[in-house]
Amino acid sequence: MMGIPFPGYKEYLQKPLCRIPLLLENFIFFLPACQTRSNNALYFFSGGSYSMALLYGSEWNSKDLLERVGNISQLGGIRLIEYADGAARGMRAADIRSGSGLAFTVLLDRGMDIGPAEFAGCPLAWNSCVPLKHPAYFRGKHKNWLQSFGGGLLTTCGLSNAGAPNRDGDEDLGLHGSFSGIPAENVKTDQTWNKEDLDFSIEGTMRESAVFGPNLSLQRLVWTRLGEKKIFIEDCVTNNGFEERPLMLLYHINIGWPLLDADTILIMPTGATTLMDPGADSDPASYKSFQTPVDGYSEKVYFHNMIPDSAGYIQTAVVNPNLNSLCFGLYIKYPQRELPCMTQWKMLGKGHYVLGIEPGNCTVLGRSRERELGRLEILKPGQTRKFHLEIGVITTPEELDQISDQVNNLLGRR
Repeated sequence: MMGIPFPGYKEYLQKPLCRIPLLLENFIFFLPACQTRSNNALYFFSGGSYSMALLYGSEWNSKDLLERVGNISQLGGIRLIEYADGAARGMRAADIRSGSGLAFTVLLDRGMDIGPAEFAGCPLAWNSCVPLKHPAYFRGKHKNWLQSFGGGLLTTCGLSNAGAPNRDGDEDLGLHGSFSGIPAENVKTDQTWNKEDLDFSIEGTMRESAVFGPNLSLQRLVWTRLGEKKIFIEDCVTNNGFEERPLMLLYHINIGWPLLDADTILIMPTGATTLMDPGADSDPASYKSFQTPVDGYSEKVYFHNMIPDSAGYIQTAVVNPNLNSLCFGLYIKYPQRELPCMTQWKMLGKGHYVLGIEPGNCTVLGRSRERELGRLEILKPGQTRKFHLEIGVITTPEELDQISDQVNNLLGRR
């Protein structure tokens, strides 16, 4: 059997742990080092520190925990499932519990996006009127993407297009691309003790490819930690082809009731805000005002120039101060250098009541427009790009004050 390496393989072969053979029909490709997984990645995500599990108001080490349970699944873990009814029949997924009250579902056959999510019974995500659907029902042309858009906490848009349908060169590109209709392969789950922390992780690879077209792959690692209130996502995108290819990646985070309501507060370090359609509203500052669901509401899309903190991170929070729950907010954190654009989608109609927070390496104007504006990212053959995202739950006034103070300082209000 002949081994055919991807472009730039000689440089990758000089790195440790990079020679991972992947058998594709009659060919072997060597995947780049970023597509390996190690505990070092988990250490990076945690901010470079380890700690004991915080459960039920106390810190626990592994010895004391294991003495009190027959199986760690009593506290949290990952359960692989397959839907058995309706349009979702046959679709693979993973239910993940951290033990803190955080529970979410990774849709393995839908780009490893995150569907339903909750904390202590309080829903975090918006679920649309479209039920969960097997990828066999996915249609990517024009605006047919909406027929499979179930909402959920995270829908990934890309990789060849994110945003409006458009024609770029000789390619007709549908709304938000085809990524969320791609099943994961080489799925692996892991449960690993890192000193006194127990990490639950799942990873897989999605491939967006076509003869005479793109040959892109995205390896995704989703993980959380026993007792933690956060979800961590690491994506590694590689151009496996021999030609340059555009890369558009946008994280469509969908927040619904009860976090979204008339009294919701949006904490966002935005230096300037513009409307995608100025005719929709004359005041860009309306991005932070909300109301109860109304008939005939016209969706609004805002573009924000975000201000990073001293470490280069962006942190945005959505808070309902009047929510009588153990959870009253959600935050999103990511490095600005990886995701320089921020789009906000506000839809307050009856039955379509959702706030979208959408960091990306592009906006939602579509590929042809991004190219015209000089923002379109191009991946060279063999080139890899990494992206990191953290989504966490706000449960205490102290956590909220910390985020609010940070944003106020960035905006020069103190």
